Amino acid sequence: MSVFLCLKPYIPSVITAYGAVWLMQWSGYLDFPNVMLSYWGILTMIIIVITSIQQEALVKSTRGLRHITIGAIAGMFAGTTVGYSPMIIGTCVGALLGLIAYSRTKQGDALRPMAPFFKYFMAKGLPTIITIAMLGIILEVTMIQHA
Repeated sequence: MSVFLCLKPYIPSVITAYGAVWLMQWSGYLDFPNVMLSYWGILTMIIIVITSIQQEALVKSTRGLRHITIGAIAGMFAGTTVGYSPMIIGTCVGALLGLIAYSRTKQGDALRPMAPFFKYFMAKGLPTIITIAMLGIILEVTMIQHA
C-alpha cells in the first residue's frame, strides 16, 4: 500500500509505512527498539507538516514519481545487503538518480534548472525516501530477528 501511495499521492505514504511499522510491533512478529520507533515517528510528522504547507498542485503532482520510487527501491535493496545506514543512503541515492533520470526525459525538461529540481526533489523525493526506508527497516529487522 505504501509503495502505491508513493506513486499516487492520495494521502502521504509515510502514514501507511509508519502504520506498518507499528502493526509489526504490536503483532509481536518484530521487536523494534523504542528509539527507532520515535525516530521514524518524528520523521513521519516532519513529512506530514512539509506536505501540508505545500501548494496543492505540487502535492497532487505525479510527475517523475515512478522514476523516484523505482530508484529508491533499487537503492534500498542495494543498501540492505550491507546494513542499516547504507540502506538509508542507498534509498536517498536511488531516489536522486531516479529524479535525475526523469529530468532527462522530454516530460522532465522543466526540472533541469537546479532550483526547480531541488524543490521537486524535496517535495516528492523526501516522502518517498522516508517511506521506502521504513519498508527497508521492516525488511532488515525481519531478516535479523527471523534468520
